Amino acid sequence: MTAPSVPRVRARKPKVRTGCATCKSRRIKCDEARPACLRCQKSRLPCQYHDSPGADQDGSKGQRNILPASQQLMSKAAAGMRLNPRVKREDFLEPEVYYFDLFRHIIVDNLCQNGYISLWSRTILRESFRDECVRDAVLGIGALCRALMDDNQVNVKLTKPLWTVPTIAVSCPNTKYHRDAIKYYMKSIARFRDQISREGTATPNRSIMIISILFIIFETMQGDTDSIDRIMVSAITALKANRRQEEVDTQRQESPLLDDDGVREADCFLTRLSGFSSLLSPFHYSLLKSKAYDEGSRILKDTIPAPAATPLQIEQAFEQYTTSALIWCFRTVSTQGNVYGHGIDAMKHQAEQLSISTQADAWCAYLTRKLEVETDSWQTRTWKIMLVEAKMFSIYTTYCEDAVEHERVWDSRVDDCREAVALAESVLEEPTPFNSLPPMFEDKLLPTLRCFICKCRDKETRARALRICTRLAGPWFENRAILVGLQIVIALEERGRDPCGFIPIRLRYRWNESSWNKDRTQLNMVLTRIVTGARREFTVQSDGSIEDMLKRLGKPPDDEKGDACNTLADGQGQKIPS
Repeated sequence: MTAPSVPRVRARKPKVRTGCATCKSRRIKCDEARPACLRCQKSRLPCQYHDSPGADQDGSKGQRNILPASQQLMSKAAAGMRLNPRVKREDFLEPEVYYFDLFRHIIVDNLCQNGYISLWSRTILRESFRDECVRDAVLGIGALCRALMDDNQVNVKLTKPLWTVPTIAVSCPNTKYHRDAIKYYMKSIARFRDQISREGTATPNRSIMIISILFIIFETMQGDTDSIDRIMVSAITALKANRRQEEVDTQRQESPLLDDDGVREADCFLTRLSGFSSLLSPFHYSLLKSKAYDEGSRILKDTIPAPAATPLQIEQAFEQYTTSALIWCFRTVSTQGNVYGHGIDAMKHQAEQLSISTQADAWCAYLTRKLEVETDSWQTRTWKIMLVEAKMFSIYTTYCEDAVEHERVWDSRVDDCREAVALAESVLEEPTPFNSLPPMFEDKLLPTLRCFICKCRDKETRARALRICTRLAGPWFENRAILVGLQIVIALEERGRDPCGFIPIRLRYRWNESSWNKDRTQLNMVLTRIVTGARREFTVQSDGSIEDMLKRLGKPPDDEKGDACNTLADGQGQKIPS
């Protein structure tokens, strides 16, 4: 007689609570190999072990409903901000946990190298648990990071090719990571559009800033400068239109403590990124044409802190000043170029210039004194970086009636340029926080050095500044392309250097227009003479040799010799194949 059927009960094994932090956050088995487990090695993730494997055993299941890596972050935030996380652990599928880990381990670590630590490591991670739009953008960036690992784009040598476009930017997604990156990015865009289009609601400025920055990160990683330009213009325009709603926003149910240091960092970062991009990058010229900054910027007065101020207070005061000075420079260049179609109030402009230039000189003296007495090596590095930027603004904010006079100012301040570049060199000679890659967005040394390259015509000084920029550029698409363009500008201007070692102002160029072919392997440059507005056009191939191309520039044509100005017509520039 057959024995009655009895349901079999699977023997339960005790739940393993050991393993590295990454495998535990991904909810996968860890082989516990040291110093790095096999799964982390294959996934190229940091592998860390905690000394207390049972630390989370006391918590109930309901208390462990969010990702362990951000649990501590969220608990600290909730204590003072009364956050109500809307994204739970069960909302993350297996690949999503992995993409989140890639974002917080690789992307955040890279971005924190340049400061704004609270923004990257705290605010954005916190918002990813509160806003599904931010969550999807973070996952899209993490998936794109993994896709670029397969494409080996982050390991490109600095010499060849001149720049590299990630595969995902120019072709249909052909891997799971590519497809996931696009899927999450498009979901985030759709959610954001839905959020700002709802009737009767106004999107807070904090949300506009954070999600715009994440979109910019995604497009920067895949090298789409056109999209970055559009996002910056849209973000600045939306923030400007939304300023009137600030009083309404403060009356919402959200705690005002949510506007913390990270959000202020986001405001500063977006302002500086868009301002420097429009002034110093030929790929974002529409920012200069937009009316985002067509209103008088608030010129800060008396920004110099007391001698007893803490380093953090000094850095915050300096960042406020430089951001204000940047907007003033932006508006000045726009007005000189008649971008907005109207003139300038001369008396008001001179008063603003006197205030902002005087403060720049005061900052130079203040930071010099700090350097003389500083004993901490890391703080010394910080003061040096700030002093390089202060010296640049000291020259840039000097009063000038037109572009020609502005060129003469830089000719008269060559010694200051040399000192600033020497300071920048000393910064890179010291230990830096850079890991395998320089930061994706470096808005302190890099834009300042680009300014010296474009404005200072001392041969040795601009060559030294170019070498530093090469070290800071990393594999990032736009930085690499700008390096190529700057070398062409330098080579063209050097052809006109006279026997006395001076480059006449009539033979100097401004690079403010660029375009790409479909797959972004060909860069079309338009250089404009500062005095006459005459144009020269060049075509550069990404797989070409910059040295060979510079040799092909040859000797200056007859119209550049003597006192005659270059009168090339539009569209008649020289095409230089690689």
